[in-house]
Amino acid sequence: MADTRGLNQDALHKKNITTEIQNHLGYVNAVLILAIGSNPRISVSMDYALTTLSTLFPKGLANNIAFLLSSVPTLASLNFPYDAILNDLTHAPKFLIDNPIALQKNYLKQMGHLDKKTLKKMKDSIQKAEEGALEMLVELFDWLDGLGPQPTKEIITLYEKSQDIESKVTDTLTQMEQAATKMVEIKKLMGDRRNGNAVRFHLPSL
Repeated sequence: MADTRGLNQDALHKKNITTEIQNHLGYVNAVLILAIGSNPRISVSMDYALTTLSTLFPKGLANNIAFLLSSVPTLASLNFPYDAILNDLTHAPKFLIDNPIALQKNYLKQMGHLDKKTLKKMKDSIQKAEEGALEMLVELFDWLDGLGPQPTKEIITLYEKSQDIESKVTDTLTQMEQAATKMVEIKKLMGDRRNGNAVRFHLPSL
């Protein structure tokens, strides 16, 4: 969602997701929404993605949705804007993680540029992040174990309804645009007539 290549690409993503679900998934056990938990404001793309997902997933699936918030070493570092979460997802579980793999890569990159004392602090923080990630995974799998599978049939129905609505909206906007163009032409003809100019009508050939 929120593909930088434009809305047509987003529509293709939605279609592909729905097609994969329709062809290969009769049930959905869980949906994890990955977001950066240290950002105090939700991005436009994230807001769009959440809104789009809400049109795809039925309300019955709300209890099977959770957030995985990265870049959060401690609970005090959590800065995620809860007011940006859709009403149906306000009570969704939120699992926090400070990616130890990314920290390890940064540690290896800095090894030749920092003193031993600083490197030791970094190594200790990585170890703490690894322990925290393992604890989080235990909590996540416990949550997953308690979930019941949800049928995907309603997802397909919602997608088809949304496509029908979008098609009707597009048709209406096209008709309004055509009507506006015609009004401009009519006003021009009326102005020409008032000014005594020759008025020509372009009639379709019979």
